[in-house]
Amino acid sequence: MNTPALLRAVPIDGSPIPDMEIVTRCRRGDGHAWRTLYDRFAPVVYRFLSAFGVPLEDREDACQEVFVAVYRSLSHFRGEARLSTWIYRIAARHASRTARRRRVRSLLSTLLVREPPPPPAPDPSERSERLQILDDLISKLSPKKRLVLVLFEIEGVPIEEVAKIAGCPENTAWSRLHYARAELTAMARRRVR
Repeated sequence: MNTPALLRAVPIDGSPIPDMEIVTRCRRGDGHAWRTLYDRFAPVVYRFLSAFGVPLEDREDACQEVFVAVYRSLSHFRGEARLSTWIYRIAARHASRTARRRRVRSLLSTLLVREPPPPPAPDPSERSERLQILDDLISKLSPKKRLVLVLFEIEGVPIEEVAKIAGCPENTAWSRLHYARAELTAMARRRVR
């Protein structure tokens, strides 16, 4: 008689399943193993993101995004480090990217609202003028950097897709995004002064 996968997820003696066993089962497509992995590490990742400064309102989404990255990358986990260490690295990279995005968006919003808030009935031409300033700054970026910045920051396209669209490796897309953000930030600061 076959034992249901859910019952096989916990050994008969009640001891926790070793991490590498969970990894092996996840790689085979065992949904219950994925649930076990998530249940084991989600509280840790959530606390880590909190300590890393991810705001409360973004934490749940950030935690989910970390586990999407874990899911996509688990086939590359070699077991040279503990599974928790590997997941922390993914969470740290994600938290760093989230913080950078927040800084860029904050800077952009600061640039867009340099003036006092508009009256209750905002003049559409003012918003248009602010957007024109942003468009002007973005247009000064090189085409490769502009493509990556617009796709990732404005359109919300995942970096894997951005890399495919840009026809470059994922690391190159991250590099272009980094430099695009830095240049845009520098241009915005010069404009605000």
